Amino acid sequence: MGNTTANEVIQSFESSFADKTVLPVSLEMEWFKKAVGRYSAELSDLNFDVELNQFDTRLDRYTIDTLAEFMKQSYQERQYSKVNKRISITGKDLGIDGSNGSKTATKAELDYITEKANTMVGNQKVTAFL
Repeated sequence: MGNTTANEVIQSFESSFADKTVLPVSLEMEWFKKAVGRYSAELSDLNFDVELNQFDTRLDRYTIDTLAEFMKQSYQERQYSKVNKRISITGKDLGIDGSNGSKTATKAELDYITEKANTMVGNQKVTAFL
């Protein structure tokens, strides 16, 4: 196998959805770039060639899944923002909240994904007790 491609990471990201969710490719690429940047800042440098659309090496499965989890966190942050912007009308005698509990569920999902991503980062850091 050759070097890992962006498409392999994106496939891992897309496989995390129970239902097929159609997302713009440009948006997925933005989340991918953010994931690579975050991984490089928090763990170790990843060299991604935009021209070839691949890394300079073969990434292990856990690294690919970590990048996908970072992408999922970006996706969920977007979903949470979208839910928070849904119409909410409050008046003296009337209160309408168009979210029907989806704010709570979306926030819980974001918290879960954030915790999972943080755990994955922690699992890859070298401990001081070597």
